[in-house]
Amino acid sequence: MTLLRPFCAAAALLVGASLVSVPALGAQRALQINGVDHRVYRTSRETTLDGRFTEPEWAQADSITDFRQKDPVEGAAGTERTVVRLLATPTGLAIGWSCYDRDAANIVRSQVRRDAELRSDDYVSMGIDGLHDKRSAFYFRSNANGAMWDGEHVDIETGNESWDGVWDVRTSITGDGYFVEMFIPWATLRYAEGDSVMGMNFRRFMPRKNEENLWRAWRRTEGLRFLEKEGIIGGLDGLPRRPRLEARPYVSGESRTAERRYFRVAGDTMLAPGASDASVGLDIKAPITNTVTADITINPDFAQAEVDRQIVNLTRFPLFFPEQRPFFTEGSAIFDFGRPREAQMFYSRRIGLGANGTPVTIPFGLRMQGRAGDRQVGFLAARSAGDQNATNAVLRVKQDLLGRGYIGAMGTFSGTTGRPASTAGGVDFFLPYIVQGGQNLIVLGNAAWSRDSAGGEVGGHYRLMVDYPNDNADIVVRYDRIDAAYDPALGFVQQRGIQRIAGNTQITPRPRRRSRLIRRYEFNLASYDLVWGITGGLDNAAFGVKPFGLQLQNGDRIDTWVRRRYDNPTETFSLFSGVNVAPAQYWWTRAEVQYAGAEARAVKVQLTASTGDFYDGRSTDLTGSLRLRRAPHVLLTLDLQRSAVELPLARFTANTARLRADYAFNPRLNATLFAQWDNQSQRASTNARVRWTVKPGSDLYVVWNSSWPTGLERPIPWERPSRGGLVAKYVYFFRA
Repeated sequence: MTLLRPFCAAAALLVGASLVSVPALGAQRALQINGVDHRVYRTSRETTLDGRFTEPEWAQADSITDFRQKDPVEGAAGTERTVVRLLATPTGLAIGWSCYDRDAANIVRSQVRRDAELRSDDYVSMGIDGLHDKRSAFYFRSNANGAMWDGEHVDIETGNESWDGVWDVRTSITGDGYFVEMFIPWATLRYAEGDSVMGMNFRRFMPRKNEENLWRAWRRTEGLRFLEKEGIIGGLDGLPRRPRLEARPYVSGESRTAERRYFRVAGDTMLAPGASDASVGLDIKAPITNTVTADITINPDFAQAEVDRQIVNLTRFPLFFPEQRPFFTEGSAIFDFGRPREAQMFYSRRIGLGANGTPVTIPFGLRMQGRAGDRQVGFLAARSAGDQNATNAVLRVKQDLLGRGYIGAMGTFSGTTGRPASTAGGVDFFLPYIVQGGQNLIVLGNAAWSRDSAGGEVGGHYRLMVDYPNDNADIVVRYDRIDAAYDPALGFVQQRGIQRIAGNTQITPRPRRRSRLIRRYEFNLASYDLVWGITGGLDNAAFGVKPFGLQLQNGDRIDTWVRRRYDNPTETFSLFSGVNVAPAQYWWTRAEVQYAGAEARAVKVQLTASTGDFYDGRSTDLTGSLRLRRAPHVLLTLDLQRSAVELPLARFTANTARLRADYAFNPRLNATLFAQWDNQSQRASTNARVRWTVKPGSDLYVVWNSSWPTGLERPIPWERPSRGGLVAKYVYFFRA
């Protein structure tokens, strides 16, 4: 009967149970004074950033101490004492964390690298909703080493981790615990002129206990990103106006090795001599208002961006590669429209990349985004040269609706010299509700259209999704229709001319009595994805059942799956080098076991084993990941994938290997080596990067990229790669 309760609740909600858009604060909210939970201590002096709290102002500031557990015991006091104090200085907000620990010798502090997620370590994080709109926030995180991670708010489940703010942190460790001092300049935050309050929340995580504590929003259906329950911090009146200008000029130099072509039989041929290039560029950030910002990039350079992963694609559908370039990742959430990775109206990688994926020059780019009253607005335009020679633009508006919901519209334009302009546009909505018992319910959808020329055919994409994402159950149902003519020039569409019904019914009960071993059970009663052509006929389908899953108190996870798949290709497609799949109807069934070790382990192992039918043959797939941490400087990760496939007319083994090595000298100087290889492309490549943060916002990058062909009959001369380049780039940050 316990397992049926989430179904009953969801059914009641979907047939018309009373919904409210703003949650009752209940017992979770402490008594407020004039609507404020806590006030910062104002000081006319700057603090010394050292993690020691020696200034007298720290002793005079009020303490935030009422932290409660989200896990493992919801609502219980934290097992270790946490104290947060806030100082408002003339130039920024100082946050002091006192993380007491009776077992301070076992504080986990293995990572130092900038933007490491820190989930394996003892860490603290905070969210700052400067506009106090419960819709936007920046997040800042640090561990006992003073490593820095930041991001911006997208929604309750996701964030944009590519955002890099200008801030700083220092820490100290004693026998009583660890102490963190953050400093966030006012210019890094966004706040309305004349407002005296901000929304904030604070979180502490202890990996050896797998314990998460929060000041507010500590229920399991909430969390740090649940801005409805953020705390209200007052005493912030009279803050300075934003700077008139933030600028990041850069200079870079590149030296490329002579490019070589290696033949599979014998010999090699020089294609081009080595070359050197130098370039300069400029990024400017200028406030239009206190809440709307314009970003201008002139001749941007993305040498510091991480390279894509090499993937062996054993399907007939195109692969989606995430955006890595900083100008396009910052603030990218405003331009989300459609189903991610399946039918996105805007996919920024269409800008500045040629037909074969080779980068082309972007002489100029402009982005504006922010909040104007109860609307979020975003605009992006970029000119690309080379074989694209195109002007691209996207405009986005979101109107606040019902708490944190919105109704929005977006349009895109792409004009290429000598070709008709392509346009796309649509409307969407996002309606989250808090229902009886504090449970979440989300309804969202969109209608979009595209046309490739003034007189071209118009195609549409229509989408509706209902989601019930909660602690004991996650139930989702969605429908998509994508016309054959829907093809936004700046978008990504995996399949056209289809209808799709998909969903998931996952039940995650916890033991009735608290267990020292088991945190919760996981059962997926039905995972399904059915795609059929608009004109009729099932195109492809995937079904899955998780008969048993387990999450342990220490963070380990075990899952078992039974999967059933169907594919109906109408044309022959290449599955692997020299191996094709003929048009036919294929059904196959597979069994799968997954294990994921806890983040806190010094040696973390993840394994997935799958075996069973595959098209008209069989395959056995093994995926493994081994992560080794040696505190506090070294992090090694090895990923291996192997698919052994046997078909009636062919047999092959697809292999992929990736190695990532991080060495952090300190939080402001770190080095990364990323090497990868696969036997489908027969290519091995390396990307090595050193990043030195000279001061907050100013960075020196040294990057080496190279690739070698593999599978040759004679050994490769490793000292002479087929392609290689060394880039040095310095970015200087200043405000005026």
